[in-house]
Amino acid sequence: MKKSLVILIIALFAGAYSAEAQRAKYSYHRPGYWGNIELNGGALLGEGSNIGFSTVHGGRLGHGLAMGIGAGLYLDVHELYYVYNVPIFLETKYSPMQRGLSPFVSLRTGFSITDSLTTGFYLSPALGVDLRRFSLFIRYGFNLFPMSADITIPDLDIHYNTKAHLKIHSLSLGLAINF
Repeated sequence: MKKSLVILIIALFAGAYSAEAQRAKYSYHRPGYWGNIELNGGALLGEGSNIGFSTVHGGRLGHGLAMGIGAGLYLDVHELYYVYNVPIFLETKYSPMQRGLSPFVSLRTGFSITDSLTTGFYLSPALGVDLRRFSLFIRYGFNLFPMSADITIPDLDIHYNTKAHLKIHSLSLGLAINF
């Protein structure tokens, strides 16, 4: 009961804040707070699909530039298995026009942690369009995870340890709400 009440209060506060924020004109060309909540989904290049949720919080620096720190939760679904992926990143976004409709580019760089606690490099550029407080985009995601494997053949008395890199490429479409 307490948990439901807390969730309801947070939802009401977020709704009131969002309604007030919608009245104000939003521009990347005026300095101030920048944040977003994003949902995207698409395909893993090779095989499989992914769906993800992320949020970024930082500042609009003016002149169309915004920077923030973010985190996400992504699920990569392959034919035989699935992997949870949590990226922690710095995002830089540039929206050149001061109108309600403006193209943008963004770049996320950071690291990513999988559900097996493997840590790797994360890079994700995006191209899209800002429609007032909403953003529609296409995002490329790249994860590079260092891996090691032990190979043992007891009959031949061979034990071999090798290092490799697991590369995951994805392409997704998404929607973000900026505040």
